[in-house]
Amino acid sequence: MPLNQKKIVSIIVKQCKKVEERCPGYRDEVFNVIADIVQYEGQHRIRGTNIQKKINDKCQATGQFLYNSIK
Repeated sequence: MPLNQKKIVSIIVKQCKKVEERCPGYRDEVFNVIADIVQYEGQHRIRGTNIQKKINDKCQATGQFLYNSIK
């Protein structure tokens, strides 16, 4: 992994640790979503995927996770 990518990953990890734990597993869920979005971006560069739909779907699923966890 190039140095720049390592720096980005370390910043994401550091910032995710600061996220308020709104429910059990919330921080992990946020980190996983961000990791997936970064992966989608890499795929989008190579194949020109429909990244906006994938991101919208991921955000919707994360919102549903939070909703289900606090009700």
